[in-house]
Amino acid sequence: MPALIQVCIVIATIGLLAIAMTAVRMMIRFTKATEDLSQLTHAVRGSIVQFDLVTHEARGLVASIRDCVPPVLRVVDRFEAVGQRTAELSSTLLEELELPVFTAAAVARGVRSGATHFLRRLMNRVSRHNSSIPGGNDHE
Repeated sequence: MPALIQVCIVIATIGLLAIAMTAVRMMIRFTKATEDLSQLTHAVRGSIVQFDLVTHEARGLVASIRDCVPPVLRVVDRFEAVGQRTAELSSTLLEELELPVFTAAAVARGVRSGATHFLRRLMNRVSRHNSSIPGGNDHE
């Protein structure tokens, strides 16, 4: 065989070897990628199962809240009615007691003012009467 053909066969063999090695590497990488994808799929399935459990529990919670809402609304309505009645009662009570309380306070102020004025006048009279004695009270 001529040397040129032998060199071509060696080059072709090296090329085929390089192609085969590249194909093997790609297959190994593809296998790793497939395994990673499989693990991801298992993780997603586990997450979906947990998400389904959470969704089921949330539905149960919503159903129990729905059962609790009407009694709470009734209690709120009763508190509103009691608050309204209390406001009306206090308003009526203030309207009925306001004038007599103010009158009593005015009378008390008047009596206090009058008594203060009377006592001042009385003290002035007593002090004037004591000062009219010659020599004062100290000489006795």
